[in-house]
Amino acid sequence: MIEFARHPVAGTPRVGEYWEGQGGIYAGIMPDYTGTSPYHLVLSTDEAVDIKWGPYGIPDDDARSKSDGQANTNTLTHCRHRHPAARWAANYEKDGHADFYLPAQCELEMAAASLPDQFSRSEWYWSSTEETADNAQGANFNGYPLGTSFKSFAGRARAVRKIFVSDSA
Repeated sequence: MIEFARHPVAGTPRVGEYWEGQGGIYAGIMPDYTGTSPYHLVLSTDEAVDIKWGPYGIPDDDARSKSDGQANTNTLTHCRHRHPAARWAANYEKDGHADFYLPAQCELEMAAASLPDQFSRSEWYWSSTEETADNAQGANFNGYPLGTSFKSFAGRARAVRKIFVSDSA
């Protein structure tokens, strides 16, 4: 019989525990969607409230990755339009780490699935993934987990950071 370790890497906390020195709550390992490597996802302890995604009716085509929130956030924070949720996440700092970003759709889904108690059931949470010039991806966890909303809608945002599994061994 094959036995699996309870923790994928020595020193990695259990899912749902605060990861000392890493700036947040351990959400688990994200699979390798882009050919880089799997990574640990760390969720911020804080969230932004009543924050908009960005301007309605203006496309941000380079922010459409469903799995790379770091690239989406970089695009959104370096364009000429205001993107309050992405900027909040990019400016988030904890435990000396300043590499947080607004999660992509898949990262938000994974964090919400593994840490349901960290998200309000009655609020909308933004991802960094744009859908159209008018809408961006997000989630509301009251029975309608995935979807889109108008970019000008005020919702909530959580920041995440990644630690590549190969870097934490």
